Parts: sequence; structure tokens; C-alpha cells
Amino acid sequence: MPVTTATFLQDIVIFIRNYLRSNITDPLSRGAGGNTFVMTSYPKRSVQYPIITVRATGIDTTRLGLQSEATWTNVTIEIRTWARNSKESDDLTQDVIISLKNAQFGTGGTVEEGIYDFKLQSTVPVVEGEGEQNLVHSKIMTYSYKTILT
Repeated sequence: MPVTTATFLQDIVIFIRNYLRSNITDPLSRGAGGNTFVMTSYPKRSVQYPIITVRATGIDTTRLGLQSEATWTNVTIEIRTWARNSKESDDLTQDVIISLKNAQFGTGGTVEEGIYDFKLQSTVPVVEGEGEQNLVHSKIMTYSYKTILT
């Protein structure tokens, strides 16, 4: 379903979340009835790593002409891989990058949804926790996409 002006943030985040769910294998193979592997915000409940979170973190717009109400809207998306070790975090990060790069064109791609100009802006590694056994390794990826709002 293409992005609509009334729900564009939700549309983009949900599309990316669903695309990643369909194209990245859960390393723990939790299956349909288990924990959700890819989610749209930071979890408020305890989770079993690895997980991937997707959320919108910024918006800026440019009017498409002096007398136009349409805007070329840039949406910044944060995708974060949370893992049990550095290798798992690296592997998941690479899977996300490749999946989203491949998601641009073709049936069910971002362009078909009205989401354009895929750009990976940055990747930042983060290690949290204390003690070797309690560390959570993550990578914060910042992407930008554009859409036209009317």
C-alpha cells in the first residue's frame, strides 16, 4: 500500500519493518508464535536478543514549487540491530543493509510504495552492559528516504 500523506511516518516505518521481517532470517528461529524479531520501537518488556528495531527519528520538507502544496519530504529512519556478540551484530547489520538496498525496485519495492532515494547515512557501533556475559552489542544505522506529500 503506497505512502499516504495522513499516515506517511507510520506507512514508511511499517513497510520497512515488514520488509525486514520477510527478508532477514531470525538467528533464533522463534517462528510465528514466539517473540517478535523485528519491531517498530524500543521494547518496554524484557527481550531475548537478537532483535532489530525500526523507528522514525526526523523529518524535513521542501516545497515543490512556489504555489504548490506538495512537499518533497525527507524522513530519517533509525534501524538498530541488537545482538549477543559483535559477529552477530555485524551479520545482522549487513543483512539489513543488503535487504534495504535490494528493496528499492521491483514488485513490492520502496519505489512502488512511494518511498524514494534510499541512503545509508551512518552506522555507529554501541556496546552496553557490564561484564563479559552481560554485554549487548548493537549497531545504530541511520537511513534517509524521501516521499512526496500532497
